[in-house]
Amino acid sequence: MSKAFTSEETPDEPVLGRPVQRAARGQERPMTPEGYKALVAERARLLGGRTHEEKHKLAVVAATLESVRVVEPPPKDGTVRFGSTVHLAWDDGRAQVVRLVGVDEAGGQNISVESPLARTLLELEEGDEFEFRRPGSAAVPAQLGQAAEAKRTMRRGGVTQTPGVASARLVRVE
Repeated sequence: MSKAFTSEETPDEPVLGRPVQRAARGQERPMTPEGYKALVAERARLLGGRTHEEKHKLAVVAATLESVRVVEPPPKDGTVRFGSTVHLAWDDGRAQVVRLVGVDEAGGQNISVESPLARTLLELEEGDEFEFRRPGSAAVPAQLGQAAEAKRTMRRGGVTQTPGVASARLVRVE
């Protein structure tokens, strides 16, 4: 950068985390009622913010609130949908509990409904068994094309272990 375009008199603005992102016109992002309530509480907490960081966080929260659509909890019919809590039993003996939520709520046991695992689980039912191709696994052959995509297959009979592929069973859907 040329020295002509810099100023020694004004301090540089700090570069803060995530940029303010608004959804495209007509596009909404799904969110659970609990996630929405948490965002509203966060906005109330940040309203009196004085620092650049607090003002930036407030702008991010406000933009998020403008672009979300609250999705009511799914019916308790044993089918995996947005907002479902899913209990999994992996073939290696691990048990895992995940909840399918919006992108803005993901973290911990909450996984984004857009994640490969969540896309694999959607519409499965209690007792279903499935195979999950781990995204980015070095063991996934390149000729499969979309190595980063999850592959859903119903298990029938015995299963041969494939490197980069994990098998699991849906124990319970809440």
